[in-house]
This record gives sequence, C-alpha cells and structure tokens, in this order.
Amino acid sequence: MAFNFTALLGGMASGLSEQIEKEEFRMEKAADRAYTRSEQERLARRSKREKEQLIAKETMGMLTSLGYSDDVAAEILKKGNTASQWWITQGTEALKKGMDPNTLVNFPSMSGTFDESDKGVVSETVGSVAAPAQATTPEGLGEITEAAETGKPKKDDVLSREFGINVDVWKNLYAEPDKIETSYSGRLAVISQKLARPTKDTNVDALKSEQQQLLADLSAMKEAEREETGTTTPSFTLGAISANVSEIRRGALTKFGFKIGLNDELTNLNEGNQHLADVASMQISYHLNQRNLGPQDPNMANTADAIRTTALSGLRSYGFDIINDKAKADKITEVPQAADFAKATEQGQYSPGEVIQTTNPNTNEAMYVVYTGVTDYKTGMPFIVLSGG
Repeated sequence: MAFNFTALLGGMASGLSEQIEKEEFRMEKAADRAYTRSEQERLARRSKREKEQLIAKETMGMLTSLGYSDDVAAEILKKGNTASQWWITQGTEALKKGMDPNTLVNFPSMSGTFDESDKGVVSETVGSVAAPAQATTPEGLGEITEAAETGKPKKDDVLSREFGINVDVWKNLYAEPDKIETSYSGRLAVISQKLARPTKDTNVDALKSEQQQLLADLSAMKEAEREETGTTTPSFTLGAISANVSEIRRGALTKFGFKIGLNDELTNLNEGNQHLADVASMQISYHLNQRNLGPQDPNMANTADAIRTTALSGLRSYGFDIINDKAKADKITEVPQAADFAKATEQGQYSPGEVIQTTNPNTNEAMYVVYTGVTDYKTGMPFIVLSGG
C-alpha cells in the first residue's frame, strides 16, 4: 500500500490548525481574564477615589459649617480623616459653648500646622469654657473640668471668698459674650491660669506676649464695635475674669510677702498684715482695670470696682484704728507741709500702709491718708484719704 504523503501533510495541517485555534482560544480567554482583572482593579481604584472624594467633600462641608474658613478646612483635610474628625469634634464642642472655632485656630499660639501642639492649644481653650448662660470660675487648670461639667462657680471662688462678690447675681447683670469674644475669653483664661501656677516647663515670656497680643486684638475689635454701634458688649466670661483676678492676685500678694497655699488661701495672713492684703487688692483692681481699658467689658469693670471698694473699706478701718487708738498714734507720720508730702510721695519715700498726717493745700486743714504705693485708678493717687481731703 502506497504512502500518501499528501494526506499526511493535510492531516498535519489540520492538526496544527486545531492546535492554533485552541491556543488562540486559550490566549483570548487569558486576555479576557486579564482585562477583567485590570478593569476590576481600575473600577476599584475609581471607586476608592470617588469614596475618598465624597468623604473629603462631606468633611470639608462639616468643617466649614462649624465656622472654619475654606483655607483652614483645607489644611485640616491634609492631615487625614482621623485628624479631621478630631477638629470636627472640637469645633462642635466649641459651638456648644458659644465659641468661634475659626477664631481659635488663628490665635498667636497656633502654628497653623494643626499638629499635636495646636491640638493642645485648642483642647485646653475649649475645655476652659462652660456652656453659655453658665457661670464658671476656675482658678486653675485642674479645676476646668469640674467647672465646665457643673456650670457652677466654686463655693470658695476667689471672687466670692476674697472680695464678697456674689457671682450668682453677677452673671445675670449682662448677656453672655458673643462667639468670638468667648473664644478670646477662653484663651485668656487658660493663659492666666498657667501664669498663676507656672511650672518649670511654663514659658512665661511667651504666654505674656500672647496675652498682650490677644488683648490688643480684642481691644481693636471692641473699639470698632463701639464706633459702629455706640455700645460695648461683654467680652469675658466670669471664668475668665476669675482667672485674671487669680493671676494678678498671686503676683500682688507675693510682692507683699504673703504665702499662698494650694487652694489659693493665704497661709500667713494675720491681723498685723491684713492691711497689706488690702493694699494688694488695690493693685489687683488697678491691673484689672488696665487690662480692661481696651475691651471695656462691663463685668470686668464691675469686678475691678468691687475689689477696689473692698480694699478701701479695709484700709479705712485700718487707718482710723491707728488714728483713734492712742497706743498706736505714734505710728502716724507727720508731714506738716503739703509740698513736702507731695515730693516724698513722688519719690516713694513712704511704706505701704503708712498713715500720714499732712495739710490739705486747698483748705489748710489737717489731712490724714494711708499710703499704698499703688495707683488708685479712680483718683490717680498712690494713697487713700481718710479725712480732711
């Protein structure tokens, strides 16, 4: 039987054709699968981008609705979703307490990077303020939480304990400050609290610089308000006023040799140095008034006046006790000529609490005064007149 070479070639061609078709089919299937995986990955990436864009859009909307500016919100978004949620939480808490989140993030102490340091500034400032219409009078950072949670002044608050101010009545005299003012008030309260109890890590100079800048900015804002409306609304919460008083009080009392305990009590106060505590109160009222010259907050003005009134009452009692007690009369310094008294006063030759008898230059009558060495912000004099003035 003859070998059919043509048939062989035909069979080989047919087999090869089948193999080629199978291989092409396999390759098409593989290509389909590869395309499907690629498409799935592409779709997954697009879905992820769309989800991220949606989250960013929603987060941006939430941040701006809380009061953060577009630029600030955009910078916060760069920190990621977790950080953004933190700023949303703080912004929400700030609004609950009548504060302006955008004002908070523009304070001088903020770096603008929204890092952990910036978070600390915001959280301690928001934490220092209680909800609106609630008086808080924290004297230290450790008491912020208690005051914010209860919304009530401490029973032994420095305003009521030292100066007899009824804070429950005080808080109803004027409306609560607006959001921006409350934000300034909260930050200034924190600074005062830190300055009143500095630690080895406290940068006192930086805090004082920030305090001055905040007061200057607040003063400029309130001046613009007065020009526009002719009135001045409150700038400070009672908590901020109390914190300012505590800060100034600690410095004034230390200057006169008083030792202050953990609860702000005077551990070495006695009958013999009570008058010096009253002199220190005159200094508190003076500095509180100076700090309020720009903002002109009515609550702070009333507080300064109440502290001054309490101090004057104590100093007058002290002075008249010396004048009317023959055994103490030798403590009186006699300066017959008013000009001599004026010159010695200008030169600071007298000691705080010194009772002086001089002559009223207008009436030539005897005039008794108690020298304080502290300028009375209402009279401009470093002494108070007991009689003959």
